[in-house]
Amino acid sequence: MRRRSSSVLLASIILLGGCATTPPEPPAAAAEPAPFNVLGREDAPVTIIEFTDLQCPYCARFATQTFPRLKHDYIETGKLRYSSMDFPLPFHDFALPAAIASRCAGEQGRFWEYREALFAAQGTLGTEPYERIARELGLDVERLEACRADGRQAASVRADLELARSHGIRSTPSFVIGQVVNGQFEGELLSGAQPYEFFAARIDALLATPR
Repeated sequence: MRRRSSSVLLASIILLGGCATTPPEPPAAAAEPAPFNVLGREDAPVTIIEFTDLQCPYCARFATQTFPRLKHDYIETGKLRYSSMDFPLPFHDFALPAAIASRCAGEQGRFWEYREALFAAQGTLGTEPYERIARELGLDVERLEACRADGRQAASVRADLELARSHGIRSTPSFVIGQVVNGQFEGELLSGAQPYEFFAARIDALLATPR
């Protein structure tokens, strides 16, 4: 996948509801996550970078109520490129192992399906349902368990976490939404589980803006 240098230019911070440690500050840059964390055409005119916590109830609400409509209306129509990055909050004991498991499922091409199943089973994360979900999705369970134990994806999750922290992100879900203009990514930071209409209005406004 082609990589490009990106800098995020803050337009506004909007806080409506979410899990947080301390109030967020503007990010200065955002890195592209691994390919299995990305949906949509590379040349899509609008990009959203999500920072999520699989134990956060607000993240689950966004994932189950808002994201499917965004996927149908904007990602699948080639208008939006969507990246998901991990931001397990320190007071959510099960968020880090859940993020690792979802990335390990991503190594088998089922990141998004596994993530959806984890959000649906959020209340049972303390029972470590990772093997059961892997079986239900037809994954290689031994491979997933070996991945969970070997530390590679754990390091990737922590890298996402440190990146978010270094750019002032403190809450989940958080999103950077914008466009690539003259080779640079210009976006605004949005925090909280806003409804579909909130995102659609911003995406439509960007689609109407000449690049």
